[in-house]
Amino acid sequence: MKIKDVLKKSFNDLLDLELNWYNAAVLIVCVLVLSAIFTPLLGIPVGLLAGAYYLKNYKE
Repeated sequence: MKIKDVLKKSFNDLLDLELNWYNAAVLIVCVLVLSAIFTPLLGIPVGLLAGAYYLKNYKE
């Protein structure tokens, strides 16, 4: 799978994500951890995509 396909799938997962406390908490933790590792400019979008990818694969 190409990186472009993974990013597109993660972005679609983020758009389809239902909002509840657990999902919001996972997204916030992913954003904070990845912002601490990378710069906030890169960490926030990567954290959102990684959190959505994790939550979508966790449900399946």
